Amino acid sequence: MSNRTLAQVCQRIVRECLALNQDERCLLIKDLEPFELASNLETAINTSGGIAQVLEIPTEVYMHEPLPKSVEPAMTSADVVLLCTKELFPHKARRLAAEAGARVLSLGTVTKEMALRALDLDYDDLARVTKSVADAYARAEEVRMTTRAGTDVRMMITSQPVHSFDGLARERGKTSALPAGVVATLPLPGTAEGIVVLDGSIASIGLLKNPITLTVKEGRVTDIQGGEAAEKLLRTLNAADANARCVIEVGMGTNPRAAYVGNLVEDERVRGSGHIGLGRNVQLGGTIESKVHIDATIREPSIYLDGKVIVNEGKLLIGGK
Repeated sequence: MSNRTLAQVCQRIVRECLALNQDERCLLIKDLEPFELASNLETAINTSGGIAQVLEIPTEVYMHEPLPKSVEPAMTSADVVLLCTKELFPHKARRLAAEAGARVLSLGTVTKEMALRALDLDYDDLARVTKSVADAYARAEEVRMTTRAGTDVRMMITSQPVHSFDGLARERGKTSALPAGVVATLPLPGTAEGIVVLDGSIASIGLLKNPITLTVKEGRVTDIQGGEAAEKLLRTLNAADANARCVIEVGMGTNPRAAYVGNLVEDERVRGSGHIGLGRNVQLGGTIESKVHIDATIREPSIYLDGKVIVNEGKLLIGGK
């Protein structure tokens, strides 16, 4: 946990992540309910010389598109858009704001405790480490992940898009998210093969009490074994569609302050962790449509890119400290 106060952490976000300039218009979007993190961010905007414009939206409204007609124009006309919402804000609205030139930073699902734990760090150093990892993935043709728990899976990633969040939205049209420190890419369809033992967390399920073992063949999950959480995952996939079983994302975390808490927004950022995604990846530049996108984390993996180890049992070996 940080030694700083929440107010100091929010000042750091506004100063280091956004590099907010004097008189820049910063649109802060928040839920209707009072939220200490949002109020501290508003204060940080104003004390940094920016002009805070606050837009309060009921949670149930922004979770179901289309958004109210006034929202997208407000986002596309702002210099900076800061999203401090209890649920993730729609991707389309964020994309349109960035395309219009806004700097967009999302703190969707971030709690006060998460902010004090995982958001108070050296963002320039994290950005350097994250870029080193992202560049390594971009150069690679194959990724393999193993764990002592039994994971041994490989997939081809040749020329696939690589996504990363370093927490910095200092340049016009840049989008990022907090907590920062995650890199992900897309497996070539049909190439994932092996065993994946999920022992961290799963989106919508939370922290796992017992591991779940997935058998993957030709890019699809063909078998799921485990306890109650495995049965819940199986029901979710069966209730969706055939593509829900596709392995469509693979990645790792680079944030030294992140911890496993049952929220994938932080869990995927744990430095040296691994994750996979199932279901839809069109929002990431892929070709697979599905009703679901389910991410899940893997503790202390060893990760190999074209046979070279970059993570050894949860210890990141590239990018420096």
